[in-house]
Order: sequence, then structure tokens, then C-alpha cells
Amino acid sequence: MEELLKKLISFKTVSENIEENEKALKWVKSKVSDFKVEERHYKNHPVLIVGEEDPEISLQAHMDVVPAKESHFKPVVKKGKLFGRGAYDMKFAIACYLKVLEDLSDKKSKKVGMMITSDEELGGFNGVKAVLDDGYNPDFCFLPDGGDNWSFDRKVKGVWHLDISATGTPGHASRPWEGDSALHKLLSFLRDIEGEFPDHTYNKECFESTLNIGKIEGGVATNQIAEKAKAKIDIRFPDEKEKTKIENLLNEVKNKYEGVTVKEDVFGSAFSCDLNHRHCKKFAQKAESYGKKVSKKLSHGSSDIRFFAQKGIPAMMIKPKGGGSHSSKEWIDLEDLKDYCEVLKDFIKTADFDK
Repeated sequence: MEELLKKLISFKTVSENIEENEKALKWVKSKVSDFKVEERHYKNHPVLIVGEEDPEISLQAHMDVVPAKESHFKPVVKKGKLFGRGAYDMKFAIACYLKVLEDLSDKKSKKVGMMITSDEELGGFNGVKAVLDDGYNPDFCFLPDGGDNWSFDRKVKGVWHLDISATGTPGHASRPWEGDSALHKLLSFLRDIEGEFPDHTYNKECFESTLNIGKIEGGVATNQIAEKAKAKIDIRFPDEKEKTKIENLLNEVKNKYEGVTVKEDVFGSAFSCDLNHRHCKKFAQKAESYGKKVSKKLSHGSSDIRFFAQKGIPAMMIKPKGGGSHSSKEWIDLEDLKDYCEVLKDFIKTADFDK
């Protein structure tokens, strides 16, 4: 397990590095030669599909990682922890899957598939979304890209990125009454919208909708009234009912400002895990038999799980002990990872198929 993960970390699979992701996936392919394997590309991003198009359980992970220093691709073990880019997000899962597939019987192997993508850190549109749109249709998805320290991600917020544009009438800055500033209009619009969201300054663990204004730009000169302005905002919402409320709010406020338009850039559904699903219950039972205390939590982030949610495919997210994703100190606990792999193998071998 440790050697597999070290090898995976050594591949410099930053999302934009197509060649390195190709190389890493070909290495994975060499480890599953006993299975049906298909290589695909979506706008150059490689995807590896192991097994059938409609497995009962799909083991899903992404190979790509965020940028890092050269040293972060050289795994280091200290006090039982393995450090390196992708150790926790989420190459540990691929190493674990390889061990699981190696131990599967012929009967079980026909029920379990694996899908490895290479663009999750860019949004997953040329990975999981494209594969699902092409007809890949598992009954259930196992995707440990959340659920830290043996905690099921019970609910995961949806994500909605919007481009806001405003147009006005240019003029000389010394006579603002002669023009109509697109920047002033845009800022007023954003203030109106922001005022409708809860203040999270002191309540950092709330599970309400949030708004982040990520980017604002406009105008061409300090002494000119801006003719054009635009902004990018990121909205996270707990469920579809809340998303509809936000959509109605945006339309209501937009109608107050002539020349303001709202365009969707990215949308991902909120996700709810059915903890009573037989696969979730079975996994929890196996984990507890290894002495793991399984809990549940709410997640503010997003992942490829949203694409399975949009297709109505049940899924679960739960990870072993680790931390530091996207940081210079990303790590995973090696002993806990071994237990995690054994739990996953026992879960697959005893899973109730064909229900």
C-alpha cells in the first residue's frame, strides 16, 4: 500500500499537465490487466474506466492535483505519516482501489468498477460529468473525496458560480451626473445581494447559504466614468429549495438595475447521503468492527460527487485519517490507511448485490 501510494505521488499530475496524467493512468492500467479497461479523453483530459459501464459499485477517484513545489512530489514518511502532494486528495484512494481489485473474486469483480479522472481540480466537467453524460451508470458510487477521519459527509453544499455584468454611460469623472457608472451600478447590485445573505463573521460552522465576491473589474481610466464592469461570485447552498430562493432574489434585484445581467458559469447540485442505504450501513459496520468510530458531518466544499447527485446516483464519501489538502503539509496516516483498505475490501466482499 505504502509503495503504491509513493509511486502515485511521484507523478506530477497537476491538472493542466495532460502528459503526466496520461503517464500515471497508464501505470494504473498496467496494475489491472485482468480487468476490462477503457481509456477515454474529453478535451484531452484522460479518463480510465475499469470494468463494466454499469457496475453495482463504482470506485471513483481523481488523479489530478493542484500545483506544488518539486519537493512535494517526493513522498516522505515521518512518524507514521506519509507527506506529499495528493496523499490525501486523493491518490490514497487509487492505491487502495488497486489493492481491493487485486483481491476480488471473479464473481465480485463483475459487480465492481473503477473510474479515475484527471480534471477534478478544474471542475470535473471533462471527467466525471462527461463520463456520466456518455452513459456510465453505476448503481452506487464510492468517492472518498470528503468525509475526513471516518466521518460520512451527510450533506454537501451545492455550488453556483455567476458572472455579473453591468453597462453604463461613459463621461468625464469631474461631472459624474452626466454619465451612468457601470461600476457604481455593479457595486450597488452586489451590496443588495450580499445584504440578503447571513453574516458569517462569527458563525463559521453554519450550514446556511453563503456568498463570496471573488472578482470585480471595470473601467479604463481613473478620470472616466466606467462604461463596463463585471464581477464573479460564488454561492454555496444547502439544498435545491434554498437555491430556488436565491435565484428568485437575484432576478428581483436585477430588475432594479437597468443594464445588469446575470449569467451562470458553473452549477453543481447539493448532495445528501442516505445513511440508511445498505451500502452505507454495511461500510459503517465493517469500519466499527475494526475499532473505527464512524460519525457524520456537513460539508461546505464541493467535489465530483455533485455530478452523481444530478444523475440521482446514490453515493458516499468517507476518508481515513489525514489532512493538509492543497497545502505544503498534505499527509495521510499510513496505519489508518491500511485499516481503511481492509475495511473497503471486507465491505466489497460482503456487499449485498442485486437487491
